[in-house]
Amino acid sequence: MKFLRVFFLVLIFMVFVETVFGFEALATGKSAKDFGGNTVLIVHYHRYDGNYNGWNLWVWPHKPQSLEGKSYKFTGKDDFGVLSIVVFQDRYTQLGFIVRLREWEAKDINADRFVDIPESGVAEIWVLEGEMEYYTDPSNVDLSPRVKAAFLDSFQEIYAYLSTPFNTNKWKGKLLISIDGKSVAVKDVTKADPTDISTTKYIKIILESPLKPKDVSKDIKLNIRGYIEKTVIVRKVLDDDEFYYSGDDLGANYSPQRTVFKIWSPVSSKVELLLYDDFNSEKPSKVVEMQRASEGVWTATVEGDLHLTAYKYRFYSYGKIRETVDIHSRAVTRNSEKSVIVDLSKTNFFGWEKEVKPILLAPEDSIIYEIHIADITADQSTNIVHKGKYLGLTEKGATGPEGVKVGLDHLVELGITHVHIMPIHDIYYIKEGEPDQYGWGYDPYLYWVPEGHYSTNPSDPLSRIVEVKKMIKALHENNIRVILDVVYNHTAQTGPGSPFDQTVPYYFYRTDKAGNYTNGSGVGNEIATERPMMRKYIVDSLLYWVREYHVDGFRFDLLGLFDRRTVLEIEKALHKVDPTILLYGEPWGGFGAKVTFTKGDQRGTNVALFNDGFRDAIRGSVFNKTAKGFAFGSRGKETRIKRGVVGSIKYDSKIVDFAADPEETINYVSSHDNQTLWDKNLSAMSSASEEFLKSAQKLSNAIILLSQGIPFLHGGSDFCRTKYGNENSYNAGIEINKFDWARKVKFLDVFEYYKGLIELRKKHIAFRMRTAEDIRSNLTFINTPQKRMVAFIIDGRKLGDTWNKILVVFNANTSPVYFRLPDGEWEMVVDGKIAGIATIKTVKGIVRLDGTSAYVFHSK
Repeated sequence: MKFLRVFFLVLIFMVFVETVFGFEALATGKSAKDFGGNTVLIVHYHRYDGNYNGWNLWVWPHKPQSLEGKSYKFTGKDDFGVLSIVVFQDRYTQLGFIVRLREWEAKDINADRFVDIPESGVAEIWVLEGEMEYYTDPSNVDLSPRVKAAFLDSFQEIYAYLSTPFNTNKWKGKLLISIDGKSVAVKDVTKADPTDISTTKYIKIILESPLKPKDVSKDIKLNIRGYIEKTVIVRKVLDDDEFYYSGDDLGANYSPQRTVFKIWSPVSSKVELLLYDDFNSEKPSKVVEMQRASEGVWTATVEGDLHLTAYKYRFYSYGKIRETVDIHSRAVTRNSEKSVIVDLSKTNFFGWEKEVKPILLAPEDSIIYEIHIADITADQSTNIVHKGKYLGLTEKGATGPEGVKVGLDHLVELGITHVHIMPIHDIYYIKEGEPDQYGWGYDPYLYWVPEGHYSTNPSDPLSRIVEVKKMIKALHENNIRVILDVVYNHTAQTGPGSPFDQTVPYYFYRTDKAGNYTNGSGVGNEIATERPMMRKYIVDSLLYWVREYHVDGFRFDLLGLFDRRTVLEIEKALHKVDPTILLYGEPWGGFGAKVTFTKGDQRGTNVALFNDGFRDAIRGSVFNKTAKGFAFGSRGKETRIKRGVVGSIKYDSKIVDFAADPEETINYVSSHDNQTLWDKNLSAMSSASEEFLKSAQKLSNAIILLSQGIPFLHGGSDFCRTKYGNENSYNAGIEINKFDWARKVKFLDVFEYYKGLIELRKKHIAFRMRTAEDIRSNLTFINTPQKRMVAFIIDGRKLGDTWNKILVVFNANTSPVYFRLPDGEWEMVVDGKIAGIATIKTVKGIVRLDGTSAYVFHSK
């Protein structure tokens, strides 16, 4: 019996050693050429449940250039799990990879991971389910059960998620919590989910006594017998008032005599300030140990004039050393490799500090036009000097084919009140100053500094700052306010690629019970707006753009992922500084996201939401290319059109929608997302004539510009902009995305029509009513002789308008309709071809209305 017992113990030990340490490397002694290529990545992947069905790799070259990715199957098996050998014919120094389920149903982890390629050209890694860190040496692989995540979510509670179930009824003697190597008494271990069974992967550990605030920067470990130990991450406990810093001086606070540095990182046991002699230095010239202050802030003061000195921070937390730029950077070196101390007074020029914003009496007076810095200035057919740059939007007198006005003068000629600029905060994936770089900007890296690619000299930290200010001043001088599109719902990267995660790991992002970044944004992570110091960061950075750059409004990408309190604090803080600032956003998240701020939540907040219901009623669903909307003659859309016409307020029991006030709806039919309006209409009816498509283009935005609420125009829709059917052109380059100014020549009649509608709206307050009660009292729908029509009368005089009664008719029938006007004579100012404030003709009785057209009449 003793012999058998020893035999079985030896056998178990041998099996254990083989499972943990016995994996073979395929690349040992080999080069990439042995696998038939010049760059090779071998990925071994292990799942604890052994189910690999549908899992595959997404791999892309990342250095020396970042290229598109491709899917690769796991084609082999070994003792570790499954494996894939990915072969590239070109030579790369770094590859990125994601382990995903089928076509992005899920990711093993949401962060992108990268592998450096050695001189041999072949890299081999072992990847464990749900683990950010991968193995490069098979002898180090350990497949023992592990604590996958452990979070200190209050001073007395730790939540842990395990790879294999644990019996919470038998925890005594099997579980240990230690702080800097000293054990801490545990009171109880229970199932974290009350509906779960006692033997579970998700447990709650209750400590005998609460930890102290100073303990959050110490090394807290969770050890469970038979499991690989885990460092406890300090998460929700940092929401406690003990760690809230209310000061407005985080970052590098410059003066000619000294610079005071402050950074919030309560979990760090040590923080160092790294100063550099020049922007390209790899090693710091000076390392300054920072001092811990209150509320988790670290501070250091360096004497002397440090203007244009580069710096970074080095954080010691959770047993690792992390170096990163300052999340509060006001200036950076090229590609944001280092933060830069800056005397902001040196970025001001004559007239900047006293420049005057255009007047805005009410949000409903706004007419928004969406642009991208490169798109509007890059077309080679123009004489814009600074093509693709901020300064391109400062140039007066710029022309394109046949002398049409372009750039800034185009905006002025059209007559819009606000330009909405797609993201110009620091962008992650664009390599600044290099040719053929293009991106929409929805991959943020830093939030307090402009993107350098649109400046004339990305290597000069002041260039981007000065040139953004010059652009804004030029727009203001031409009576155009500036709205910045901002992306606070996610960052481009997490982990090593995120300065937020390097500063306070995991705090700034939402994570699930297993420690995975949640993916409500659809791009791998989502910002935890509800965390007090993240909320403060958002508010403070927005205030900075208002004060330093004189910005007039913000459009929030995926506002649906914000918590309501953060939205309210943004509104309160910004409107305290400037009550005329416009705030609006998307009331949704990524596909399948848990939306926390959606239609209805904006009521009474002075924040507007994009009205996708109105959009789809006019143009047809953006998710179905062939679906037709009202403007294309689709039936049954009349009530939905009426809801949009009244600003989506509660007008009556049938005409009711999400808004409490007309300022809360952003009315639009197209934006940078999805197909352009022209492309959508062409997809819906490929056999349609150009004349019919132009009529639909006119009618669609006539409905927008003649409705209550805030109108929003996709840049270029005024001359039938096309992206040749591309509905997600974020990486399609400038040739697809640029404003093709030759189309302004070709579709000049459409441009003039939009221009006339804008003039009409600006001249007549009847189309810009201020309150829901004004709309209910002064706008009346009237019967139409056919379906596919909407008609209404506005009592202009009661609103103080110069016109008496105003009649608007939308005829979406493709053929003419005869319509009986109300009694009396009417001045026609808009028909299917002309729009403006001048009388086209005087009419009465029965009039013939062309198909696919909008009409406006007013009585004397």
